[in-house]
Amino acid sequence: MTSKLGTVKDVVLGAIYGSEPGKAADTNVETLSVTSDDYQDSDGAPVEKKSPLGYHITAFSTFYLIVQGVIGTGIFATPASVLVSMGSIGASYVLWIVGFIIVLFQTFMYVEYTSYFRHRSGAEVVYLEQSFPNPKFLVPVVYAATNVLLSFDTSAAQAFSTYIYDAAGYDASNWEIRGLGIAALVLGALITAFNSNFAVKMNNVIGFIKVIFVLFLALSSLAVLAGSTKVPKEAAHAVFDNAWAGTTTDGNSISNAILKVYFSFWGVPYAFGVVAESHPKNTVRTYSIAIPLTMFFILIIYTLVITGYYAGVANVNEIKNTGNLIAAVYFQKIFGTKASVKALSAFVSISAFGHLQTAYLSHSRSLRECGRQGVLPYPRLWTSVKPFGTPLFPIFITFLVNFVVLIAPPPGDAYNFVVDIGSYSSYIFAVLLAIGLFKLRKARRKVGLGYREFHCPTIILVIVLLFSLFVIVMAFVPPKGTLKGDDVSFFYAAYPITTIGICIVCVIYYFLWAYLAPRIGKYRHRILEYRLANGELGHKVIKVRNEDLEEWDREHAGGSNTLSGNLEEERPNNEINDEESQDIILTTSRISSSKKE
Repeated sequence: MTSKLGTVKDVVLGAIYGSEPGKAADTNVETLSVTSDDYQDSDGAPVEKKSPLGYHITAFSTFYLIVQGVIGTGIFATPASVLVSMGSIGASYVLWIVGFIIVLFQTFMYVEYTSYFRHRSGAEVVYLEQSFPNPKFLVPVVYAATNVLLSFDTSAAQAFSTYIYDAAGYDASNWEIRGLGIAALVLGALITAFNSNFAVKMNNVIGFIKVIFVLFLALSSLAVLAGSTKVPKEAAHAVFDNAWAGTTTDGNSISNAILKVYFSFWGVPYAFGVVAESHPKNTVRTYSIAIPLTMFFILIIYTLVITGYYAGVANVNEIKNTGNLIAAVYFQKIFGTKASVKALSAFVSISAFGHLQTAYLSHSRSLRECGRQGVLPYPRLWTSVKPFGTPLFPIFITFLVNFVVLIAPPPGDAYNFVVDIGSYSSYIFAVLLAIGLFKLRKARRKVGLGYREFHCPTIILVIVLLFSLFVIVMAFVPPKGTLKGDDVSFFYAAYPITTIGICIVCVIYYFLWAYLAPRIGKYRHRILEYRLANGELGHKVIKVRNEDLEEWDREHAGGSNTLSGNLEEERPNNEINDEESQDIILTTSRISSSKKE
């Protein structure tokens, strides 16, 4: 009896905290080796055989990362606008299923990438780096610049503060909303910076609370359909009569609705951003099984919640008129009290903060990988996990960028414009990811390697590529009857044009840095691989004068296109003796061509 109670306790605590039930955490990876199947281009950031950030990601943690990343505020705000765009209830259901399928297909693409690079976090950073090795560091430079400047999640911080004030019944000003949003940013940064294990477990706890709430919301739809709420049973059922009446055939409306549904499901990359912190033995199995199952769970939840909205409000025209307040109107209808609406706002604020916390966890790892590539200034600062075993500098930069975006642009057009730029850049890289997987497969075949533990079917990859192109092109399709944007009062295509312009500027900078400057300065770039005190590995790009190039390459040969090599190690001075110092060899590689090479 005692053993059974202990098992139940393990399962319950595992579900809440994210630990594997009945198992001690196994972080011993010393027996694991980086095999030939783990091959990667040597000019990319070096593989850290043992993660200096630790191993805190279990199957439960992966589940909560997906829940936190996907379920932010979208499901509480977008269903009404999707219905407006599609015109009918039946068509809106079809679109939600289509959106789910597209995201599921993209998930399969990410899982295949993970099977090749299980020892590296950062998701897109790693995948783009390895898929586009030539020209050397072109894609990493462009991605690093946009990742630092344009990747932000201020909408979650702002939503947190807005719903907190709604729950309190306080009519806050724009600056009061921003002030509380800054507090959320600070709290999220401190939790992530203090301790990786604590941050993951905190994320799991908030995720558990979110799951309980969305389950309650989903099950309430069954109560509405059963006539157990203040909404009459007949009215709840009648709303589904003639479910296809009014279905639109307007391509622009359908396209906009697809994007809204897609955004409500998207958030999968957050889990892939911490891949290296799952145990390498279990990574692919966990990600290939847990994430699709979690997405199916979310689909069921979304379907029940949307059904509840429709049945609870019980009038198609009224549903369309609720706008972003459909969840609040639904609670008002089924419970009939303002207190219920305030309770909803409180839970939505928790949901928004959970999304923000997940973004901190994943994005800080992404920035750390950019730093480990050596394309950002002060690479050791980005790479280091001192003193708490967390990437402090990337966390600080994540906070700083979000802070600036939250307070600098004035409310309205400027803020929406900046947020749109950040979103659009991710679509461009999504196209490169789909193309990149084809390139990576070809590169692996050339060195005698095939698929590993997971293979995304080619037809699925083609669909992902076509959808990503569709999203990019749709930004240039004008709204019906106007050239003004939906969320700004000026030219609708200003944000995609600006985003593409930023990427072009990054490309121009790259060619100036990698080709023109070396020719003028009479030097070439070379890469040093270094190891910091806690086992962190990274690259540093240095300049070598042309007259010293032949000698340099001769002395430091042997590091290019290998899985591993000798390192420049950082240790306290008193731990390195003269004999050891003679054995320290710097791994090098060439990133710009010359006739001498």
